[in-house]
Amino acid sequence: MRKIKILQIIGDSTLSGAPICLLNLVKKLDKKKFDITCICPPGPLAGMLKDIEGIKIEVVSMKSKWDTKAIKKIRKLISLAKKENSKLIVHAHGVRGGFLGRLSSVFPKNKAPKVIYTEHLWTKEYRLKNPFSNIIQIYGLWVLDFFTDKTIAVSKAVAEFLVKKGITRKEKVVVIYNGSDKPLQGSHQRRGSEYQAKSKEITIGFVGSLVKRKGVSELIIAFSDLISLNKFQNVKLVIVGEGIEKSKLEVLARDLKIDNYVKFIGQKNDLSDIYQTFDCYVQPSFDEAFGIATLEAMSFGKPIIASSVGGLKELLGTKSHKLGKKPYLLTKYGLVVSPGNVPALTKAMERLIKDSKLRTKLGREAKLRSQEFSLSNTVKETEKLYQSIIS
Repeated sequence: MRKIKILQIIGDSTLSGAPICLLNLVKKLDKKKFDITCICPPGPLAGMLKDIEGIKIEVVSMKSKWDTKAIKKIRKLISLAKKENSKLIVHAHGVRGGFLGRLSSVFPKNKAPKVIYTEHLWTKEYRLKNPFSNIIQIYGLWVLDFFTDKTIAVSKAVAEFLVKKGITRKEKVVVIYNGSDKPLQGSHQRRGSEYQAKSKEITIGFVGSLVKRKGVSELIIAFSDLISLNKFQNVKLVIVGEGIEKSKLEVLARDLKIDNYVKFIGQKNDLSDIYQTFDCYVQPSFDEAFGIATLEAMSFGKPIIASSVGGLKELLGTKSHKLGKKPYLLTKYGLVVSPGNVPALTKAMERLIKDSKLRTKLGREAKLRSQEFSLSNTVKETEKLYQSIIS
């Protein structure tokens, strides 16, 4: 039986959420059933894709979602792929990849590929700074849906937003959660790592892009309050990732005189050793379509503190958005706080630092919960969609 040809298109070549999810997906897709080519800009993702056996990669510069040169190159690749294999699917990821991939796929009906778009970003909480740009992007997503056969939403929160805004129809959306196959190496024990904490030291961790919407500045302020109010000397905050806010965040830590307690360790390809050293994990985002880093931390048995937004609510098993007068909501897997609520974040961290039994209990349940979001299930559901759309 002839393989189905898949062109995976993404406009982001960093190692943040959507690129990592794409990387995990293409590693596990059945190469006996699918002929996979990844199209992405130059960057770390491109380098890692080249190391995966059984896939091809085309590096195309994508300067914006309206990059006409990129559209011309991608369109040529689609045309060549269609000539080689009539069973062709273009699977576009993220806003930039979604715009460029779908604009490049507009052909006469007999020459057009099947098109799938995965929305990794938009929920009701997400906003662009410029209101006009916000409107234009929503309108663009609506127009492009006319050239899309199916849309994958990475959480129910994403699906609800897309349908409520009229960007797509309910029958065109399928929810396929991102999945994790971590732990990748070692065990859950804190051992053998350069990031190992000192004896009896409590490590609070964050992993993600250092941008405003991730709420890292609020986390640093809350951590500062934690130290000053409780006189804790045995805690540290480890921040993993890169982004345009990094230098500002480092200055903030120094200004608050907690730079000895806060460690910035940059971007890492393999986070297994790092997750093992965390005593709890904090995701203080203002919006989050899914929360892949949160899921990975859960898979290592770490109790979670997370904002009550988007896919994070689904991971932590709560539908609540407004917490009323409570600083946080205690769930089976962690503590949920309102986004941007610094005092609540401080109290949540204080609770977990002081209560080791609760940390252990929540971590154990979080690990079990993470198994419901396995990478194998993500791959299985995606493969099923590929085959159904071609048949």
